[in-house]
Amino acid sequence: MTWSDTAPRRPDIADRKIKDLSAGRVRRAMRTMRRLGLTGTVALAREHGLQESLHFAARNIRHIIAHRNALRWDRTYGVDTAGSIQIESLSVVGENRKFGNECVCTSPKSFDFMMQNLPRDLHDHTFVDFGAGKSRTLLLASRYGFGKIIGVEFARELADCSRKNIARFSSPWQKSRDFEIIHADATEFALPRSPLAIFFYNPFKREVFDIVLNNIVASLNAARRPCHIIYGSSSHDAIDWAAAAILASGRFAAIPVKPMPMFFDAVRTIRYAVFRAT
Repeated sequence: MTWSDTAPRRPDIADRKIKDLSAGRVRRAMRTMRRLGLTGTVALAREHGLQESLHFAARNIRHIIAHRNALRWDRTYGVDTAGSIQIESLSVVGENRKFGNECVCTSPKSFDFMMQNLPRDLHDHTFVDFGAGKSRTLLLASRYGFGKIIGVEFARELADCSRKNIARFSSPWQKSRDFEIIHADATEFALPRSPLAIFFYNPFKREVFDIVLNNIVASLNAARRPCHIIYGSSSHDAIDWAAAAILASGRFAAIPVKPMPMFFDAVRTIRYAVFRAT
């Protein structure tokens, strides 16, 4: 197991209280209802309409169920990967804070469903997760026999959390144990020269994604090798522009995939696409 930190920790940055929107969601809802009262709650529902109010309630119920499933997964493996961590509460390296999205842990069932589209033998591949967060995706990837697993994360607190999780994690199904956490801006990460499986779960906006994609294409042009990209998103319709950009690069072809089912360990149903280097 190896660690890498391309951005030295700044001792003058005080630890911040990480903002997690998944924690205390039920308490916040109850406080709001008490503040509004029955009359205010009914008036708010009427203002937004019955259908939208029901959708809002369903989204929150699903989020609560998914978060409890995530906490149960963490307890099983003795790690801390759950939550919806907000960027503004983190110490970020580089100039791209405003382009980062919240950190949400990956649904194990959704991840396994997407991984069906990759080759079975991955022993010589390096798995790279851009926006690795608290390492849930890296830990899930360790069951697939990758030669090496790399997480790229620009938030110091999340990179530190990932290192602790990896040190604690133990599963009878784990096949890969060579992890590396890179604390750096994704645009500055140099890809290894091995065959690649690259994972994005809507980690940042298009301004950063375009630079990272250009770096991937340049790396493949410099050293041709097998490469797959998995891009998933549950919000912002990011899959639309991300898939278009990947195809427009001229270096990838889309692999036909099945629609993602509804899994209750996911906050939302993920839209995804898988690409193979041509």
